Amino acid sequence: MTTPTDDPVLRRKATAAVFRQGLPLALGLALHASVNLVDLAMVGRLGEGAVQAAHVASTWNFLPMLVGQCVSTALLGWLSRLLGAGQHERALAVNRRAQWLMVALALLLGALTAWPAVAMVAATGLQGSVADEAIEYLIVSNLGCLPMFVLMQTTAAMRATGQAWGPLLLLLLANACNIAGNYVLMYGWAAVGIPAFGVVGAAHATVASRGIAALLAVAWLCRRSHPLSLRRGKSVPPPVLLPLLRDAWPQIVQIGLRASLVLVLTVVVQKRFGGLATTSLGIATRLDTLVLFGAMGFGNAATVYAGRAVVAGRAAAARAAGFAAAWQAAAFGALWVLGYQWFAPSVVAWFVPSPSAALCELTAQYFDRAAWSQVLGAVAIGAMGAVQGAGHLRAPLLADVVGFAVVGCCLWLPLANGAALPSLYAGLVVGMAAVAALQLLLVARGRWALAPG
Repeated sequence: MTTPTDDPVLRRKATAAVFRQGLPLALGLALHASVNLVDLAMVGRLGEGAVQAAHVASTWNFLPMLVGQCVSTALLGWLSRLLGAGQHERALAVNRRAQWLMVALALLLGALTAWPAVAMVAATGLQGSVADEAIEYLIVSNLGCLPMFVLMQTTAAMRATGQAWGPLLLLLLANACNIAGNYVLMYGWAAVGIPAFGVVGAAHATVASRGIAALLAVAWLCRRSHPLSLRRGKSVPPPVLLPLLRDAWPQIVQIGLRASLVLVLTVVVQKRFGGLATTSLGIATRLDTLVLFGAMGFGNAATVYAGRAVVAGRAAAARAAGFAAAWQAAAFGALWVLGYQWFAPSVVAWFVPSPSAALCELTAQYFDRAAWSQVLGAVAIGAMGAVQGAGHLRAPLLADVVGFAVVGCCLWLPLANGAALPSLYAGLVVGMAAVAALQLLLVARGRWALAPG
């Protein structure tokens, strides 16, 4: 077992270590989410109906995305504990098999989630040509899970070794390729005979751009000099399927609760408040993903630090990482929300050129109230990242289940009384405050001994 001074990650205090790795990870994961954000901005040039189609399809596409993200987070925690314990050969073997597992999982989930695309879109209340565009967008996105999953898993391996800037650069490249691809595939390129695909062109561009970044990430891990090189190691790979799924499923449920909240809001808003409110929600919730994925960056940094700290017997340092990730994720999210509020009209116009006053007002209402629920959610994600790094997965899940039951009640009460959107958004903030409080309580009072297995 390594001592604290032997482990380069533990040589820094928890706050500094989480920030040093968490900030580039937050930016990198936010850039991962911003691929879809750029898509929506460019789709907005095709009209409000196109924004609705892209929003609904991307919201459903978030379901396979969250599975891949949680499996890669589970791998991150496992590799961090192995490296912290000095088990480098075992870490190499685990990583090799885990990368192949992710390929198989991507193909399986892509097929399973593309098959019911028609029913998924119908459930949200979209109709006509807008629904047709959403279905086509959703099928392409879900069938294109492979590059997204490979990119998640390879960058998780990089982060487990303390590398943060490599994943950030890869995602910057993916964004640049996505923008170029959007212009070509959405609007066409007559000079070379490429037709305009419209809304679905954005989905094709996203899949292609992530594919380029994923290939480069695999090439990076294939270098023999990388600490988790896919070409090094002679030990027989241990079983990884069940251990990874065992560690991932509580996180899948947790992120699934957050994704289902957006789905529920989409259905309620579309059916009760109409298409314009859905367009507003599509813009606002897409911007929320920058807060959500940024929080995951700080949570991942806490996972790496806490995973190594508990192996070294430093429970207090692991707890400190949880608090550090919580407030840093909240600060990161608050900066985004304040920016949304300050530049609200310009933000809306970036997605929908010449937006109506009503659309601007609806979106501003979301930024003023509901967006703060994402900052509270960031607190919870940052805090539970450290607990998960120690191998304790069910306690954060239980805290989330209780917390989201409170969220459900806070949303049901205004809906039952026929309240307007601002009241619904206020209930969302109150409910997410309960989620954040429970996760912080778990960091403060929970067990920090290394979980068995």
